[in-house]
Amino acid sequence: MLVTRRTSIASAVCLATTFIPNNPANSIANDSAPQTTPAPINDAISYPAIPSLTIPLQYQPKLSAYTISYMVGNSQFGAIIDTGSPFLMVPQSSESSCRPEYQWGCFRPEESQPAAGLAPTIERFDGNEGLVEWREGKFSFDTVMNDEKESNSKKDGASSLSLPRAAAAANAATTVEDTSLSSDAALQSLLFPRSLMTFGVISESLMDGPGGIFLGLVKNTDSRIRPSFLGQSDVSAFSVDLREGDKTLALYGTTDSAIAVEQPRMRSLSSSKKKTDSASTGLNDMLNTQNAIPLVHDLNTKYGDPTIHYVGVASTITANGYNLASTSRRNGKIYCIFDTGCSGMSISPGLFDERYDTARAQKEKSLWGTVDVEFKTISGESVTMSAKRPITTPLGSERPWGKKLDGHLIVLGLAFFEGARMTVDIDGDKIWFED
Repeated sequence: MLVTRRTSIASAVCLATTFIPNNPANSIANDSAPQTTPAPINDAISYPAIPSLTIPLQYQPKLSAYTISYMVGNSQFGAIIDTGSPFLMVPQSSESSCRPEYQWGCFRPEESQPAAGLAPTIERFDGNEGLVEWREGKFSFDTVMNDEKESNSKKDGASSLSLPRAAAAANAATTVEDTSLSSDAALQSLLFPRSLMTFGVISESLMDGPGGIFLGLVKNTDSRIRPSFLGQSDVSAFSVDLREGDKTLALYGTTDSAIAVEQPRMRSLSSSKKKTDSASTGLNDMLNTQNAIPLVHDLNTKYGDPTIHYVGVASTITANGYNLASTSRRNGKIYCIFDTGCSGMSISPGLFDERYDTARAQKEKSLWGTVDVEFKTISGESVTMSAKRPITTPLGSERPWGKKLDGHLIVLGLAFFEGARMTVDIDGDKIWFED
C-alpha cells in the first residue's frame, strides 16, 4: 500500500494524503478488522446531548500543517492531523527519535504489545519503503488547550511536550455511572471504549519522505488493510476548526455510546453559524443538513481505493477565472478528497498539464493564482471553496488504484480550509464548512 507524501513543503503540496496501495500483496489480509455498520435512523425530534471531545491543534509553520498530541502507553507523541489517511502511527525507537527535542515522540516497546494476528507490513511513502510493525497499547488524547500549556510551561519550566492531565486521568478506570460526561477521562472512555488500540510503528526510512508522523481520521476501510484509528472508536463525526482563536479537533460520538443517556440517537448533522465553547452544544445546533455537501464512495466501490475517503463531487473547478474541468456525462466526475494532511492541492496529471498549456497560451503571470471549486449541496444550492496561490502538484498517476478514473481526481488541502470549520458526518456521508 502507498500513502502519497511529499518531501519538500517549499516546493510541493502534500505532507501525507491519499491512502493508495502500491502493491496489495504487501498488506496482509485481516478478516478480524473492525467493520463499521451505520446505526439505524431515528426520526425523533428531540436531540439529546452528544458526547464530544475537543483536542487542541498547534500550527507548525515549517511543515505548513496542524499537529495534535496523544499518548500511547505512557509516552507522548505529536502527529499531523490527517483526514486523508486511516492509521494511528508512532515513530520507531532510535537514538534520534528519543532525544528530548524530537517533536514526534519516543516509542517504548515495553509500554505496548504485538497486535495479535497482524504481521508487519511493507509500506511505501512517497518512494520511501520500509517496515511497519503493528502493536496494541493504551491510548489517550492531550486535551489541555495551548494557552494553558504555555501558562503551565512558564510556571513549571516544562517543555511543550509535558505530559497531559487527560492522559494521566484516562489511565484510571472510569465508568459512565461514576463520572460526569464533562470529564475528559469519561469522554475518552465513551468515544474510545477499547482498552487497547492498534497502531503502527513506522521505521526511520519511512520518516525520510513525509518528515513527520500522521494521525489518520479516515474511519472506514476495506477489511484487508490494517485497522483504522477511528474504526476502533465510537466516533461518528468530527470537526476540524481552523477559525480565529484556538484551533481544535472535535470528535463526536452518539447517544448510543453514552449508556447513561437513554434517549434516541441523533439522526444527522449540519451547519451552525455560531462558534461555541461547547462542542456538544455546537453539534446539537447543527440541524439544517441542507447546507451539506454529500460524500460519495465511488473511489472505493468503482476504482479500488481501500479506504473510504471523504470525497465530494465538484461541479466545476476554475483557475484564474478559466474553467479547468466540469462534471458531465461526457467528461466524467471531478472527485475531490478533503485532506488536512495536504497543504495546498494535488490534481490529476492530465488536468495539471492542461492548466499549464492554457496559462502559457494566455500569458498568465500565475499558474494557480485563484482556484475556485464549486459543489452542489443536498438542497441543490452551490457552494464554492476558494484558495489563493495554493501550492499545486500533479498526482503520480491517472490510475491511483490501478483502474483509470472516469473523470478527474483532486486533493484539496489546508489552503481551502483555513479560516473555516470543516465538519464530517461519517455515518451520514456529508460534509460542510462554516466561516
